[in-house]
Amino acid sequence: MAIQINGNGTITGISVGGLPDGIVDTDMIAASAVTPAKSTITGGKVLQVVENSSNTTVTTSSNSNTALDLLTVSITPSSASNKVLVFATFVGQANQGSNNSKGWVRVFRGTSSGTVILNLKQGSSDGGGTDSLTMTGIKLDSPNTTSAQTYTMNLARLSSGTNTVSSDSNYYQLQAMEIAA
Repeated sequence: MAIQINGNGTITGISVGGLPDGIVDTDMIAASAVTPAKSTITGGKVLQVVENSSNTTVTTSSNSNTALDLLTVSITPSSASNKVLVFATFVGQANQGSNNSKGWVRVFRGTSSGTVILNLKQGSSDGGGTDSLTMTGIKLDSPNTTSAQTYTMNLARLSSGTNTVSSDSNYYQLQAMEIAA
């Protein structure tokens, strides 16, 4: 069949695969024409994102070294080979007790008795009274499962010399992103 350009701008007589290589480039493809199902990019895609944040004031106590759970997120990987990228941010303050003002934020895979995947520490031992804390951490985790994974962020005093650690009405957040293998 011969290729014909019709008077209305349509072309007939071309079969699938009938154009020579290099005829159609990315400029000729309409926006949104390549759907995720037809994309050839596999690894590194963000498949899902979950987030939890709060600005509820939480404060540790000088008469207890118990860590306080701040936030949890749950994410279910679609493949056991996929990774989970975890982001944690805490902004607050640490108040000096006898000689330190240090805070400690940890993120666990599972509950706060699970595996520590992020370990953030900040403060000073200079006897300065109150220290502002801004702690941010990122971890590419490999849970190796398709079961739901919970990530837990908690807060504690880093030393017994620290009187309190508080979020002081600042936002703190925990995010998890499933990344395709």
